[in-house]
Amino acid sequence: MNILKNRLDLFRIDKNSPVPIYLQLVDRILSGIEQQSIPLGSVLPPEGIICKHIGISKMTLRHAYSVLEQRGYIEARQGRGTFVRGGRIEKNLPGMLSFSEEVRARGGKPSSRLINLTVGSPSHDAQKFFGIGTEEPVYEMRRLRFNDELPLAIEVVQLPQKLFPGIDDFQWECESLYSVMERSYGIKLSRCVCEILAVPATKEQANLLNLSVASPLIEINRRSYSLQDVPVEFSTTCYPGNGYSVTFTAIRES
Repeated sequence: MNILKNRLDLFRIDKNSPVPIYLQLVDRILSGIEQQSIPLGSVLPPEGIICKHIGISKMTLRHAYSVLEQRGYIEARQGRGTFVRGGRIEKNLPGMLSFSEEVRARGGKPSSRLINLTVGSPSHDAQKFFGIGTEEPVYEMRRLRFNDELPLAIEVVQLPQKLFPGIDDFQWECESLYSVMERSYGIKLSRCVCEILAVPATKEQANLLNLSVASPLIEINRRSYSLQDVPVEFSTTCYPGNGYSVTFTAIRES
C-alpha cells in the first residue's frame, strides 16, 4: 500500500497552473523515470486509481500517456497494464559498433541471455552472402540483449564455422562478439551493409521483449566484412519499434 501511495504522489498536479494538466503529467512521469523513483520495467498504477487520486478524467490521463508512448517511455499492454520503458534509443548508422559498444557508449550496462547456439546449414540469405552451399556449416547464435537489465533486442547471428572454430566455447552471456573476433581469431571488421525493415513481432519475440503480439519491430539485417573484405557475419537484430530509432546522415554529391 505504501508503494502504491508513493507512486500516486508522483502524479501531483497544479490545477491553477497555466500549463495543461496532461503536460504536467508528462513532466511528472518523465521526472520520476529520470530520478528512478519510477523504475524501468515497473507497472504504473491503474488509470482509475490515478484519476480518482488527483481528480482528473481518463481522457486527460490518456492524452499524457499518448505523448509518453510516442516517445517510447511507456507501453500499454492489453490486460496487463502500462509499463515503463527507457525512452527511445537512437542508433546512428554511420558508426559500426557492436551492441555492447553501443550500450556502453550511451552510459548503459549491456548483458545477454544465450537462447541457443547451434551448428547447421546457412539460411538462403547467408548462403548468398558467404558464397557457400547448404553443405558448409555455420554457427547460428541467438541472444536476447539487455540494456540495464531491460530486454532491448533479439539478435540472430550466422558465422562460417571454418572461420570461427570453437566459438561455442565462449561465455556469450558476457562476451562481445566483435571483441572475440579480434582477440581470439584475429579478424577485424572494416565495414557492413545494413538493411532496415519494419516487421510485426511474433509470439516468441513478443514474449522475449515483453511486447504484445504483432507490435512493430525494427529489424536490422547486417552483412559484415573483414579488413580483407571477406564476408564474416550475417546477423538479424530486432528492436521494439517504440523504444528504438534509427538515424543516418546523407550527403548529396554536387
